[in-house]
Amino acid sequence: MESTGLRQRRPSLKSEVTTETHTQTADSDRSNASSPTSDISHTDSGVIASKSKYIQRRSHSNHRHASKKGKFTERSSQLDFGTLERDKNPMRGFFVLFWVSMGWYTISTAWETFVRAGVPFDMSLAFQMSERGAELATSDSLMILSCFMVIPFVKLVQYRIVPVSAAPVMNWIWLGLWFSTVVSWALFNNWGWTQSGAFTIHCIAMLMKQASYLMSNMESIWKTQELPHLQADIDLLRAEQEGDSSRHQEQLELLLSEQAQFKADLKGKVTGLEFPRNLTFFNFVDYMAIPTLVYEIEYPRTTSFRPMYFLEKVLGTFGIFFLLVSIVSHNINPVLEMSGEIDFITSIMRLLVPFMICFILLFQIIFDCVCNAFAELTYFADREFYEDWWNSTSFDEYARKWNKPVHEFLLRHVYLESISSYKLSRQNATLLTFFVSSVFHELVMALTGKRLRPWLFLLQMFQIPLIYAARIPWVRKRKTLGNAFFWFGMFVGPPLLGAMYAREHYLHP
Repeated sequence: MESTGLRQRRPSLKSEVTTETHTQTADSDRSNASSPTSDISHTDSGVIASKSKYIQRRSHSNHRHASKKGKFTERSSQLDFGTLERDKNPMRGFFVLFWVSMGWYTISTAWETFVRAGVPFDMSLAFQMSERGAELATSDSLMILSCFMVIPFVKLVQYRIVPVSAAPVMNWIWLGLWFSTVVSWALFNNWGWTQSGAFTIHCIAMLMKQASYLMSNMESIWKTQELPHLQADIDLLRAEQEGDSSRHQEQLELLLSEQAQFKADLKGKVTGLEFPRNLTFFNFVDYMAIPTLVYEIEYPRTTSFRPMYFLEKVLGTFGIFFLLVSIVSHNINPVLEMSGEIDFITSIMRLLVPFMICFILLFQIIFDCVCNAFAELTYFADREFYEDWWNSTSFDEYARKWNKPVHEFLLRHVYLESISSYKLSRQNATLLTFFVSSVFHELVMALTGKRLRPWLFLLQMFQIPLIYAARIPWVRKRKTLGNAFFWFGMFVGPPLLGAMYAREHYLHP
C-alpha cells in the first residue's frame, strides 16, 4: 500500500489562496459593488478560511508521516545466553535445563535407534530434505538476484523519468509479476515438502523486503519534491501581514513542524546520511543481508565482529536442525503416516508434545541463531527479533512479540498505511492485517502440500474473536488465566493442523 501523497501532489498554499481569493472577490463584487469595506472583509475571511483548511490537511499529513518513523535502536535478544548472563536473569538455569533435556533426548533416541536398526541415527529424512539441493540453491540464488531490479525502478522515479504519481502502479505491477513468477517456478519444480516450504517462506520474505524498499524510498522521493513547495508556503505566510495574528502564527508553526518532520525523515538516524545518498548498489546489498523486513536509510551498528559468537550461532543452527530432524523422524512422521489407521483424536494426543518442542526449536533456530548470525555479520545492532511472547495473555500480544521483523512490516506497510491512505478504521485495518498474514501462511501450506485446504487460514482468522474476548475487563485482569489459555491454544493448534493436513495427504493422495 502506498502513501496517498504519492498519488496526487497537494496544491501549494499560494495557488489555493489566490484561487479562493479571486472567487471570493468576484462574488463580493457582484453582491456588494457599492461597499468597498464589505469587499475587503469578505476577501480576508476567504483567505483565512482557505489557509485554515489547507493547514488542517498539512497537519493530518504531518501526523501520518510521523506515525511511521523507524524505531531501530541497539538492543539484544532476550534468550541469547550472553544476555541472560549479563543481566543475571534468575531464570537462566531453566534455559540451561531445556538444552540439557534436549541433549539427553538425543542420546536416548540414538540408543533406541541403534538397538533397533544397528545405527545411532536415522538419516532418511535428512537425505530426503537434501534431494535436489543444488537445484534449490540455484533457484534461491536467482530469486535473490532478481530482487535487485527494484534499484533501477527507484532511480527512474528519482530522476523523474517516471512521475512519482505513477510509482505505486509501477511498484505493484513489478511485485505482482515477480511473486507470481517465483510461486509458479516453485510449483513447476514440484520439490519435496521441506524444499517447497523453505523456498516459499524465503520468497515471501524477499517480497516484503522489496515492497518496503520501494515504498519507503518512493515516499522519500515525494517528500524531497514536496519540500520546495512547503518552503514556498512558509515564505508566503511569513510575508503575509494581514489577518488574525494568532491564527497566522498557528498556521506557520504547523508548516514549520511538517517541514522539520520531512527533513528528519530524509536523514539517517545514526550518522545523518541524507537521502538520496543511500540509493546505491552496496546499500541495497547491505539491506538484503540485514535481518529485517523494513527499510531505513540507516540502521544502528555494532563496533566489532565477534568470531566466536558467530561460530556459536552457526553451530547452534546445525545442532538444532539435527534435533528437529530427529524429533520429526521418531515422533511426528510415524504418527502422521498412520493417519488412516488411528483415529483423529489419538493422532492429536500423540502429536501434542513433539509439535510443541519442534515449535520452540524452530523459534530458536530462526530468531536466535540465524537472525543473530546475520546480524553479527552485518554489524546490525538491533537484535530484538522477538520479545517475551511466552508471557502473552492474548493472541494479538503474541502476534506483536514472537516475530518482530514480520510484525514491523505489517504494522508499517499494511496496518498504518491502510489507515492513512485508505481511511480504514483501526478495527478494519486490524482485520485487513490479519487477513494478509493469514493468506501468506496458507500460501506456504498450499505450496508445501500441493493442495489448497484452508485450515491454517481459518484457525488464524479465528484468533480475531479470541482477541476481542481477551479484552473483556474480567478476562484482562486475570493475566495467569490469559497466559494459560494462550498456551492451551499453542499446544492444541499445531498438532490439530498437522493431523488435518496429514489426513488429507495420506487418505486422499
